[in-house]
Parts: sequence; C-alpha cells; structure tokens
Amino acid sequence: MTAPAPKLSPAGAMLFMGLGVFGFCVADACVKWLTHGYSTWQILAVGRVPALIVAIGLTWRATGSPFRVKTSYFRFHALRSVLIMLTGYTFFEGLRFLPLVDCIAIAFAAPLFVTALSGPLNGEQVGPRRWAAVAIGFVGVIIALIATPRADGNFFTHLNVGAILVLGSAFFYSLTLITLRRISGKDSSHNILFHTSTATLVIVCPLAAFDWNWPTGADWVILLLQGVSSAVAQLCMIKAFRSGEASMLVPLEYTALVWAAFFGWSIWAEIPTLQILAGAAIIIAANIYIAQREVHHARKKDLVPENPVLPE
Repeated sequence: MTAPAPKLSPAGAMLFMGLGVFGFCVADACVKWLTHGYSTWQILAVGRVPALIVAIGLTWRATGSPFRVKTSYFRFHALRSVLIMLTGYTFFEGLRFLPLVDCIAIAFAAPLFVTALSGPLNGEQVGPRRWAAVAIGFVGVIIALIATPRADGNFFTHLNVGAILVLGSAFFYSLTLITLRRISGKDSSHNILFHTSTATLVIVCPLAAFDWNWPTGADWVILLLQGVSSAVAQLCMIKAFRSGEASMLVPLEYTALVWAAFFGWSIWAEIPTLQILAGAAIIIAANIYIAQREVHHARKKDLVPENPVLPE
C-alpha cells in the first residue's frame, strides 16, 4: 500500500478540474474528426484501451497488485458497462450530425435527468425548488434542440437526428450516475473503473471488428490522442475531486462550452448560434442552482455531500 497523495490547494484543485474539462473536450474534438472515416464502434474500442490502462494503474497503486480486482457486484458493473457503451455510442454518433458546441450544450441535460430520475429510481427526495429548476432547465434543452440545424419542415418531423442521439446520450449518462450512486461506498473506485472498462471493451471489440478500417499514420495519432486525452482528463478530475469541494469544482465543467466553441470554430469553422448559447445558458443556470440546493440540504443535515461521479 502506498501513502495517500497530498491534497491540493483550492487553486490547484480548480486547475486540475479545468485541465480535466479541457482534456475531455480535446477527446470530443478528436472523435468528431474521426467520425468521417471510421465507425463509432472502432472509435469506442480504441478509446477504451487507455481507460483500462489507467484502471490497472490505479488498482496497482491502491492494492500493490495490478489485478487485485475481486468484486461482489458483477451485475452492477455489467449494467453500467452497457450504459457507458450506449452513452458513448449515441454521443459519438451525434457528433456526426451536429456542431461540437451544439452537442456539448445538449449533453448538459444529464444532471437534469439525474435529478428527475433520482426519486423514482433511488428513492431520493427532490423538493419543489429543484423540480422547478429541472423544468426550467428542460426549457433550455428544448431551445437548444430547436436551434440545431435541420431540414425544412415542422419541429417534430425534421428535428436533427443528431440532437436526439445526444439527448439520448445525456439520458444514458444520467443512468450511469444513478447506478453508480447505488454502488458507491460498496466497491472501490479502482474496482468500478477496472470492471466497467474491461466489460465495455469486451462488448465493443467484436462490434468494431466487423466494421474495422485500418487507420493511416495521422489518424492513428488522432485515435490515440482521443483515448489518452480522455484518460488523462479522468486522472486530472480524480485528483481535483480528492482535494476540492464539489460545489467549487462543478461550475468549471461548463467551461467545456468555451472549448467546444473554440475547437468547432478553429477546425470546422462552426459558429455557435445565439439560440444554442441561450439554451445552454438556461441549462447551466438550472444545473448550478440544483447543485447548490443539494449542497445546502446536505449541510443542513450535517452530511458530507458526495462528489459528482467522474466521466467514464
């Protein structure tokens, strides 16, 4: 067993959180670039390899052995693996159809789904103020959906399929967070990451093999960059949440919109519309309010609020 790493200062925790958000945006930009030449299954398969390597490293550091991963929660891990696969597949497919910033804005709906579903699925109490924030947040989601490029016609028959896919990704991601709350504290973090990464690879590799396109030299670099940047981003966020309070770090997640706008503009000449920015602003405001209310209730009950679940 190794000694625990020293905690960061609040500024250091915020720096690592910001680096983590930036890393995930780099990974998303890489995925969008790759969707024009490779199947989503192939991108998912290659991207999960660095995540598994990170999981093995964390297991080794925590237990002294890279494969000391005994668990009694195989069904939970299997369920989360399927949800992670669905989350990645629908989001990556959505990137084929939509500007990067549009995808990020719609994906911000995930915390709204978490709040709305935590009652019926986890038995958590959600007060009227948070329900009001959820309703307002989904108004922002509708504005963002309407803002996505689509064919001429009415909203319901010509809604961009990419918008539906990304919204579905936010829904599946919310389910991964809710299921993780059920297992949180029962199994170790490195166990959860190892088993979900392994199971996801087992699922996606055969699917990738059926539609495999050997990358060129440059595309290999982008494929590896996608997986490595995602893994490094995850490590940065783990380090940040070990030291900083969730209420301080969560708002930094929304800097992803700035990076998405920058990458979209610099690589694909995508300019975000005022409508998509307005929808994103409403969603972000609702999410921040919900997060603050959860912190308030936790402190009122003398509980330590749980840190948000890290992206897979």
